[in-house]
Amino acid sequence: MDTRPINKETDATELSFFKNPWGTHRPGKWQNFLIELTRRSFLQRGKLRHKMTNLITSLGRPIDITFRGNRYRIEGRNNLIEYGVLTRPSYNAQEIDFLIEPLKEGGTAVDIGCNIGIYALSLARSAGPESRVIAIDANVDMIRHLEFNASASGINNVTAINCAVGANEAMVDLLIREDDVAIVSVKENPLGGIKMQPLLTVLEEAGLEGLDSLKIDIEGHEDSALVPFLQNAPEALLPSRIVIEQQSRNTDYPGCAAEFERLGYSLFSRSKINSLYKRL
Repeated sequence: MDTRPINKETDATELSFFKNPWGTHRPGKWQNFLIELTRRSFLQRGKLRHKMTNLITSLGRPIDITFRGNRYRIEGRNNLIEYGVLTRPSYNAQEIDFLIEPLKEGGTAVDIGCNIGIYALSLARSAGPESRVIAIDANVDMIRHLEFNASASGINNVTAINCAVGANEAMVDLLIREDDVAIVSVKENPLGGIKMQPLLTVLEEAGLEGLDSLKIDIEGHEDSALVPFLQNAPEALLPSRIVIEQQSRNTDYPGCAAEFERLGYSLFSRSKINSLYKRL
């Protein structure tokens, strides 16, 4: 895949993007028409929907929209998650609802690969202000977007952490895909601009003592990030619900699958790209 390096100093989104309050960039008449047309289409994925979202954003961006009661500023620069939220009102609803179910007042959730906060803000709002959500992303652009969206939505119970998650502590460079800015891979480099830490370390430093729901989507690094955590985490940090991106259609990452079996997780369901695991 075509990639380019990204670091905090040179490639992060300019803060001027966030100066105007949410609502300044509501979609125009033609954008609203195209958004509603695309949302009502039976085509949920594919080239036609991608072309429609490109057309919508070409008429003006950024775009301020709502999704599951939260406010998002959509930049539209080849972020396919943004495109999904813009044009699919039920975007990943099965997975989000699955993670929400065990959360009560004071419940906790972790979103690894949080992007602009689709899962994190939905979980935080549904679980209530006494809950706590940890949102983690290696891409500082995504963290800044999430923080803006959380503030615009009146969400105060999300902690956003800019780091990569892996099997060891290191500094890394990020490589970002040209055709989807939400997708990054990491490469260890002592002079890299992003810190990588084991997940257990991240959660301990964040002061998390219990965990109900976990979502992980980090583009092929699931085994290196999640397996050491499942092997070493105390019982209180083993979530009752996990949503994890599949390695390939209906196939889970082998290390994670082995740990799920060892710890008594059962496969609840699969969507097109994710597996949903439950532990009683």
